[in-house]
Amino acid sequence: MAQNPSCDSANWDNVKAFLALYREQDYQAAAESLEIDGSTLRRKIQSLEAVLGYSLFVRENHRWVLAPGTEDVLNAALDMEIATRQFFGVTPGDKGGVIKFSIPFVFLNQFSDVLIEFRKIYPAFTFDISSDTRFVDLEREGFDFAIRLARPISNMNSIKIKRLGTFGLGVYGAASYLDDIVKKFGKDALREKAELIKTGIGFSYKSHDFVFGLLDWEQLGFYGKIKIVCDDLESCATFCDKGAGLAILPNFLAHRYSDMSCVYDASETLMAELWLVSRLDMKSNWQIALGNMLSVKSKELEVS
Repeated sequence: MAQNPSCDSANWDNVKAFLALYREQDYQAAAESLEIDGSTLRRKIQSLEAVLGYSLFVRENHRWVLAPGTEDVLNAALDMEIATRQFFGVTPGDKGGVIKFSIPFVFLNQFSDVLIEFRKIYPAFTFDISSDTRFVDLEREGFDFAIRLARPISNMNSIKIKRLGTFGLGVYGAASYLDDIVKKFGKDALREKAELIKTGIGFSYKSHDFVFGLLDWEQLGFYGKIKIVCDDLESCATFCDKGAGLAILPNFLAHRYSDMSCVYDASETLMAELWLVSRLDMKSNWQIALGNMLSVKSKELEVS
């Protein structure tokens, strides 16, 4: 059977460069994640494109994103990454242990699959998971990782951070509730008459750049009265789905509810960020693998 000559030219380092740029969507950030300079990263991407015969990335909204039609290349690269880790096995520094992880409950649906898949590659590890809505103190409470809805802006010397992705927000309401408002007050009354559900902050967020702490209904053009305050997004969505009023929700969360309708899509102007925070050095194979797997999964939130 004749061998594809491009396979002989394949280079795993170039594939790693491809995956790094896909995850970071920025040459400088991708180069830093690989601990190489930007020019070296560009050469690796160009070399891979020369082997394949087409461009892999395009510039879009100040980010480098996959070129149309390259999804199969991405899937093959991800499979190659997992197969490579399985081939070389668990390194001496990755013999296992307990990973203490803080994940807000609203994200468990997304990231539980990642943690299950991670354990297939590193079965010696055990996860100890907290789904508390507050921002845990990693050092004081002994957590290894935390997924947060905000970028830490203090204590930067003692922790490592990695942006996992972004997701859009919108104003949502149950379709039945919206119909009731229109019937009572007219189709233009939603912004004035609808009752509101607020995401309350029951913990300090001043050490973080936290978009949910700055949300203002009036800035979005809604002037109803706040009737319910919840300290987590899942509870806000539940009350909203049951017809208690309008809520500002991540699009991916609202789309889980079949009766939920978008009243105002704020994605163009209002984006929230998702961050991985770690008190570990993020240099071990298993730490890098976990961070990369979480990054890939986070991309799904952007298009939900």
